[in-house]
This record gives sequence, structure tokens and C-alpha cells, in this order.
Amino acid sequence: MSLRKDLATELATLEQALDGASGKKYWRSLDELAGTAAFQKLMRREFPNQAEVWPDSLSRRHFLTLMGASLALAGLSGCSVKPAPMGKIVPYVQPPRTIVPGEPLFFATAQPLPGGAVGLLVESHMGRPTKIEGNPEHPASGGATSIYHQASILTLYDPDRSQAVTYQGRTRAWTEAAATLRTALETERKNGGAAVRILSEPIMSPTLARQRARLLKSLPKAKWYVYEPLPQDARLEAIRLAFGQEADCHFSFKKADVVLSLDADFLGSEPGNLRSIADFTSRRRMPTASAESAQASMNRLYCVETDVTCTGAKADHRLAVRAQDIEGLARAIASKLGVLNGTPSESMGSHEKWVAAVAKDLQAHRGRALVVAGKRQPVAVHLLALAINEHLGSFGQTVFFTHTVTEGPAPRVESLRELADDMRQDRVRLLIVLDANPVYSAPPEFTFVEAMERVPLRVHLGLYQDETAHRCNWHVNQAHFLETWG
Repeated sequence: MSLRKDLATELATLEQALDGASGKKYWRSLDELAGTAAFQKLMRREFPNQAEVWPDSLSRRHFLTLMGASLALAGLSGCSVKPAPMGKIVPYVQPPRTIVPGEPLFFATAQPLPGGAVGLLVESHMGRPTKIEGNPEHPASGGATSIYHQASILTLYDPDRSQAVTYQGRTRAWTEAAATLRTALETERKNGGAAVRILSEPIMSPTLARQRARLLKSLPKAKWYVYEPLPQDARLEAIRLAFGQEADCHFSFKKADVVLSLDADFLGSEPGNLRSIADFTSRRRMPTASAESAQASMNRLYCVETDVTCTGAKADHRLAVRAQDIEGLARAIASKLGVLNGTPSESMGSHEKWVAAVAKDLQAHRGRALVVAGKRQPVAVHLLALAINEHLGSFGQTVFFTHTVTEGPAPRVESLRELADDMRQDRVRLLIVLDANPVYSAPPEFTFVEAMERVPLRVHLGLYQDETAHRCNWHVNQAHFLETWG
């Protein structure tokens, strides 16, 4: 009853306020319409009277002066209290003939990536690299680049890069680190380097390969391990099992009329994707001819994959399956082609029509067909891809084999396990880690950190103070590939 009474009183007040009013009047609330004392008090507090009028004691010019001074003092507060180091900028006494301010220079280099190095052309100004492009004369790039090549220049100027040699986290001179390492190697040389272990990622530099051979010749009992966090050794192992020796497999998408991808993102994340993109897309352009000849000259792509990839997006026929079903589909296609004995229906599941169509198309393009297995697939799938390519006559046409680009042993997970076992059994007195981070990437069952802590002298070479660097006695800052020649 009290609520109704209050509402009736408020309405009566509004009617009284509107009595005699004429013309249009806009209001934002009932309180403003009624003009109550509480509303007037609120308005005076939010919008004080005479707020737009300057007091006589403060002029506009004086106000701007005070505000400018406060902004200047705020900027000074962000500066260091220590005096800036003094230095002199002196021009060249005899400037190099090749360096002209404002005119760029270009130099050729190669960026090491999984699967091989990629040739690049780097633009530099006054000795500082500023832009990266592909080297058109290099077969791996053909003048193209990827996001990894373009972003690599940011690593060169990354302020978080390691800037100095450190021992137990404290800065030391390079001569101290070199003297310590030289003394340790001379001590271990008496035993042929039996307690020396070196760990690195895959070696693709001929210079580093020669240095490795020279070091192991002087320390014959030392061991050099090669490890990669995401090894691509399934294809290498399949080639070794098929031919009895290690080799690299290359694909010519320019000559392939029909391509079958078994979870191989050769247009995206697979090694050598720059060359694959150029060759594959060269067959996807519609020529200026009749529709029949245009369709005959364009290639056709079948893609079996577990998730959405760049290759699957370009496929003419895409089949999404579970990862565990890819080997069964590969066996079904091989059986349909006559590569394997047995009925293909046992492993094709519910994709009988798809398998039959793919097998028929591959068979119709013998010598011009290509089957590619992805790096994530096991050895069995790679062996099936090799067998199908051999059956279709693709060897020497769309599939080629060369010597491996990696120097020395191939990267294997078992090599890291062997190193961890040696350290755990106190067989290692000197451990050198070259541009690798096994503390972060080693499988947890290896207990690599606990094993490494038992080594008396640990030296790490890398671009960053990463997890492995913090666990080593010495850390040596590595030169970026854009600022070194070897």
C-alpha cells in the first residue's frame, strides 16, 4: 500500500509540474521532468556552474605552460638516473668502395631448416640486413620465401638474444671460456676423448662436417650425437629398408598428372615446400585452349588427411579420416593396384568407392603418377608409398633419390637415450651442446636433466639463454646465420 501511495504522490507532482506547460520539451528521466531538489543537486555536482570559465588568477597561456612542464617531467621520469655512456661517432677515414649511404647491398646466404638449407638473398644497409628474399638461382627456393625466412631477420635484432659469454649466469670473457674448454680437451686427449660427448641438431653445413671429422680424428673415442625434437626419420628408415642405404627422396610435381597425398602437407609444412608449391601450381593454371585440352593438362590431387591443411584445401578430392586409418587406406590402395596380395576390402573400411576411384586413376597414369607420404606417418606408410610408386613406374619420372643433405649420422631418438645413459653412469666428464635444447625437448622418461647434472663440465652454444643454457656451466652466445659465414 505504501508503494502505491508513493507512486500516486510522484504522479501528482509530475502533473503539477506539467500544468500550464506548452511547446516541445525533451527530458532524460522523470526526475528531470519533475525538477526535484535531489535531481538539481545531482546536476550541480556533476556539472558545476561556471566550470567553463577560467579563474582570473590562471590564464590559458599559464595553464598550457604548466601542462607542458608536467609532460616534460613525466618523460624524464622514464629515463635512467645513470648518465648515458659517452661516445664519439667518427666517419670512415677511407670509406669502403662498396658501401654508399642510402644504397643497399645484397649478399647470398642459406638458412638451415629441417630437410635442408634454403638459399636466400639478403638486402643490407650499412652492413645491417633489412630484408630477405629468395634466391632465384637456388633450386630449393626458386626466388620464393616462407614466413620462417621472413621472420628470421627478427631473430637477428631480438633484444632477448644472448649477448655475452656467461659462467654460472655471470658474464665472462670469451678468452676464459676458450681457455677452460681447451684445457679440458687437452686433459681428455690422453684417453682419446673417451669421456667427451657432443650433442647437436642435424648437420647440413659442409664446413661443420669437416670440423666434426677433424675433431673425431683427434679424439677417436669421443662420441658425437645428433638429435632432433621432431625427427623426420620415418622416410629415411623406409628408404634404408627398401634399398639398403640412406638417401633423400625428392618429388617432381611438375611431371605428375595425378598426385595422392597420404597425410603429406607438401604445400604447407613439409620440407622443400617452396619448390613443391612452384611445381604443383605450375600445373594448376588454366591454359588458353579448349576445355578438353585444359582439363587434360591440369593435374589432379587426391588428399587423405587427419586435419585441415594447405594441401587439403587445394585438393580436388579430399578424404578426412582418423590418423589410425591412413595405413589401412594405403594398404587398400596398394592391394587394389596389385602391389599387395589380399582383398582390399579388409582395410578400406567404408571408403570402398573412394579407394577404387583413386586406384583406377593412378593406374591410368602410369609413369605420370605420384604418391607422397607425410612426415608424421610411420615407416609402414612410407614403405607402401615407395612400393606403389615403384609399381606405377614413377622412379626416375616423378620420384628421384639423392644423397642425404645431412652430414654425419641421421638424427635418432635412441641416440639421445644413449647419451643420457652414459651421463647417468658417470662416463661423461665433458658435454658440449651445439645449438640444441634437449632439457626442453627430450622425452621425460629419459630424465635428461638429472643425468646431465652429473657431468662436471657442461658447455652450451646457442642464440638464447634457454633451459639447457641454465643447466650448463658455460654458455657461449652463438652468431646468427645472417652475421656469420660458417
